[in-house]
Amino acid sequence: MWGQLASSGSARCRRLIASGSVLRSSTVDHVPMTPRPDPPPHVGVLQRARAHLMDLTPLKVSRDFRLLFFGHSVSNFGDEIVAVAIPFQVFKITGSNFAVGLLGLAALIPVFVFPIIGGTVADAVERRRLVTVTHALLAVMSGLMAINAFLPNPLLWPMYVFTFLAAGLYTFNRPALDTWPARLLDEELLPSSNALDAGFATFAGMLGPVAAGFLLVTIKPAGVYLFDVATFVVVILAIRLMRPSPPAHEDNEVSWAAVKDGFRFLRGKRNVQSVFLADLNAMIFEFPMALLPGIAFKLSAGHPAQYLGFLYAAPAAGAFVATLLSGRAKDVRRQGKAIMLSIVVWGGAIVVFGLSHVLWLSLLMLAIAGAGDLVSGIFRISIIQAAVEDRYRGRLEGIGMAVWATGPALGDFESGAVATLTTPAISIVSSGLLTIVGIGLLRWFAPGFWRYDARHPTA
Repeated sequence: MWGQLASSGSARCRRLIASGSVLRSSTVDHVPMTPRPDPPPHVGVLQRARAHLMDLTPLKVSRDFRLLFFGHSVSNFGDEIVAVAIPFQVFKITGSNFAVGLLGLAALIPVFVFPIIGGTVADAVERRRLVTVTHALLAVMSGLMAINAFLPNPLLWPMYVFTFLAAGLYTFNRPALDTWPARLLDEELLPSSNALDAGFATFAGMLGPVAAGFLLVTIKPAGVYLFDVATFVVVILAIRLMRPSPPAHEDNEVSWAAVKDGFRFLRGKRNVQSVFLADLNAMIFEFPMALLPGIAFKLSAGHPAQYLGFLYAAPAAGAFVATLLSGRAKDVRRQGKAIMLSIVVWGGAIVVFGLSHVLWLSLLMLAIAGAGDLVSGIFRISIIQAAVEDRYRGRLEGIGMAVWATGPALGDFESGAVATLTTPAISIVSSGLLTIVGIGLLRWFAPGFWRYDARHPTA
């Protein structure tokens, strides 16, 4: 669908950022859980290893979560396909890389503005109705793209208009969609639900582009957009089968005062602030995506395009492996410490990547970096889910989306600027080191975040 256009192709925009304390009411599924115990000593190696694999308990205990997960997974797959189809069509029409780059510019303003507005609306209205309406409008956007693609000579300007509108609808919709799971699951299952969502998002990130290439050849861009419409229909049906999700507090309203109230809530919440700072620090410095084409030319022996594909895929592959081994995520109590250590591992891998001169080591380090990103992301999300009051969930997620949209853009600028002034290797190595230094400073100035205990969540 349109998520890729909303945040520089990063799967982070589709992370499940549900929130707050668990809502205990008759309108939701709530199943108290206890940490999964270690298998007894007599159990075989394979059985013990299974305890570390992805935990499927959230799918077993909540019907509404199953529906939400299914709809979200279909949405992720559609995201990846359209993220390939639109740039492909623009380049086919213009032959210009600059014209393709303008698609990102068209989506830039919605990424910063609409999440905060959408988060405020999500806190004030019934979520199922809001998500249904926004997905219906997104389906209309894809339908209009299909009509344009069917023209003998497709028009270029509607693609930018549709990209702007669809990115706005997508980011407006995300806070309402992503704040559901904490109402459906016990707090102890939230890391597992986040790992499930991130796992399928990563899988879609690997499979989606391949499927997009096949579909563009077989059913052409118009068929791809119609396929996207079909995915929206599936999402809407899944959402409508869920129970209603009314606002947590009837006095919540859609107003500028409500937006400011969300920022006031964030003031003084050291743990939530630390989550945002840790993520922003990592996203600015850790993934030198803008430098990968140059690295591919350096490592390749005449096949830079092939090498570039491997370099781009390596972080996703590492993240996917991490999700498969995420079974113990829900048992981790010191989640702030886990975030910091994961980002340090991530930064260290980037340092080695910058020093590497061989492909296999570069791919391994990028895979480790991707795994570190995934692990830290699971616990960053889990802290927000457990520590933020239900009435502020949408607004805090909207603020988080705006923060997370800033990181990749600043990171690409930083890595490109430093590489121009020095060398790509210096840019990459310094980025990894700065990330580690940033986490060290956060550890120094926010010791409470290091000691954060998931059994006693506080914002």
